[in-house]
Amino acid sequence: MVILLRRSVAIIAAFLLVACGSASSADAPVKVHIGVHASFVLSGGGSVWATDPVLNRVVRVDPATNRIKARLAVPNYPFGLAFGSGSLWVGSRYGSQVTRFNARTNKRQARIRVGSAPYALAYGAGAVWVTNETDGTVSRIGLKRNKVVKTIRVGGKPNGIAVAFGSVWVADYGRGRLIRINPAKNRVTGKIAIPTADWITRAGDALWVSSETGKVYRVDPAGPAVKGVVTVGANPLASAVIAGELWVPNIDADTVSVLDTAAGSVKRTIEVGKSPIAVAGAAGAAWVSAEEDGDLWRLSSSAG
Repeated sequence: MVILLRRSVAIIAAFLLVACGSASSADAPVKVHIGVHASFVLSGGGSVWATDPVLNRVVRVDPATNRIKARLAVPNYPFGLAFGSGSLWVGSRYGSQVTRFNARTNKRQARIRVGSAPYALAYGAGAVWVTNETDGTVSRIGLKRNKVVKTIRVGGKPNGIAVAFGSVWVADYGRGRLIRINPAKNRVTGKIAIPTADWITRAGDALWVSSETGKVYRVDPAGPAVKGVVTVGANPLASAVIAGELWVPNIDADTVSVLDTAAGSVKRTIEVGKSPIAVAGAAGAAWVSAEEDGDLWRLSSSAG
């Protein structure tokens, strides 16, 4: 009787393993619950970082174990993230400030006053750059002095920002423009029209700009000029390049579109949690923040 029972359990377990997939499989999705909301997500310093603005904190996840390593308190609705100079930089939407943390110790290094309603942050060209949505400016933070060394007026409602191809690029959601800034002169040097421009990601020799219209625009930085448009899901935002592909989260479609940037087309669409807002790559996987669920989804780079 005992032998038969053990055989039955083994058969049932084998059936479930085939039907549901192994929990330890590298291709199996993993969810890490970080809190009430999971907004922006970033890879840096061997960790995955995600903001939970409702609980006023940043959660640090070890991508090797899928476990939370630390929770860092950040006041006034922490939102945008950047990583550089051994530090994590966090913008507070309701506090007009950026908090700098030592990524090795998790200790706060500085609080830096910026413009109104900071949205996104980018590291590069010897500085941290912050878009201030309400007052239409970009703050340039000096790395040594931990203070704003230049405020650049761009107008509109600046959202996404990226440092690439020797320039700083700003997505002006309010006026539907992509703006180029010369970091050596802290001056706007170019603008092109892109409807409801929201996020900017470099992939290969181009910039890919998310638009709330459900499209991603391919921009040649030399012009700058739009060279192609790819239709994705509803309300795409913070994309990332993973394994040579562009992963685009679609907030209102609860999906991620994976793009072949060379072909300029969607290769596959992946269903994820509620309101995916951002993607980051770490440990050979894609990490997607499902804002409304408060979850980080870890997906195989070949998922779909």
